[in-house]
Amino acid sequence: MKNILYIGKYNGIIGGIERYMQKSAELLRRNAFAVHYLYTGNGGKEQENFANAFDSIAEFSQENNLIAVADMIIIHNIIPVELLKTLPEKKTFFFAHDHNIYCQRHHYYFPVGRINCHRKYNKLICKLCSLGRNEAPPLGAYRKFPALVLSDFMAENLRKNGFDKVVKLPAFIRTAERRRKFDGVLRILFLGQLIRGKGADLMLKSLARLDIPFECTIAGDGNDRAMLEKMVSDYKLQEKVHFAGFVSTPETLWENCDVFFFPIRWQEPFGLVCLEAMAHGVPVVAFDLGGVREYLTAGCGALIPEKDTRFAASMLKQFYLNPELLSSLGENGLFIAKNKFSEEKFVDKFKSLPEVLK
Repeated sequence: MKNILYIGKYNGIIGGIERYMQKSAELLRRNAFAVHYLYTGNGGKEQENFANAFDSIAEFSQENNLIAVADMIIIHNIIPVELLKTLPEKKTFFFAHDHNIYCQRHHYYFPVGRINCHRKYNKLICKLCSLGRNEAPPLGAYRKFPALVLSDFMAENLRKNGFDKVVKLPAFIRTAERRRKFDGVLRILFLGQLIRGKGADLMLKSLARLDIPFECTIAGDGNDRAMLEKMVSDYKLQEKVHFAGFVSTPETLWENCDVFFFPIRWQEPFGLVCLEAMAHGVPVVAFDLGGVREYLTAGCGALIPEKDTRFAASMLKQFYLNPELLSSLGENGLFIAKNKFSEEKFVDKFKSLPEVLK
């Protein structure tokens, strides 16, 4: 197995899916694989850097020779069903990075109150829940492919929705030794899209409760930015909360923070950005949703009850009052990232994938 073909929606960075494809393609190429990419739409940032991660990149075409010569094909986004017919079942995987394949709303929470859902797909109920916003997910067309996931949480969701073959492919990360020392001001980082599901508004509600010296950097962009800026003003946090916008090199942010806040509202399938924090020795505070608990229960951060901004604020204050706890959690996270989520473990598991297709 040498030629790998990724298929996705965009030819640039939109969020974690595209960043994952970029990083994994670079890693596989360093390990003697050839990785090519076909996209079905246009969009995203850093298009040149994204393209450089692959041996070749092109818009999807049914006549493209890459489909025929690929030893393995991995679909990273839902693509039109008519395009699936051109893909050979015996060498194609579907990588489930989000909830779109079984949630017509895509967010996997109800529109009223944003209460998280745990149901399997139901044609009538899900159509009503989505308020007609999206088409029904093409579950039947995708079930014929083995599925790849990053977490047991996503594996359970797919099996609940009729996927027979589900393979957990471990996430991977490169670690960096931690050099920062706590300086008496708790420096908090949010890194992600500024959309409701990522919960930056919940973080601001938590920060409004803090009575300690702190600074917070919000790195990312999205439709909620104006609303969040108004919240900062309303809470009188202008001197403490700073918007950095989209950051093309997020690695530069980790050395200047003491804790990473992951205030998710939706059920995060895995949370790769938390793994980035751990790999840099930064403790994580996250709401206990989705796949996050699969690594945060190991002593590298704090799991907070869903939407409990009071509890989150109290935990941040505990970190401020106990710098040695910050250091200990950071060291634990670095150890877990280095030993459980190494690049070597990912590559070894990836090489075994053809056995699933037999």
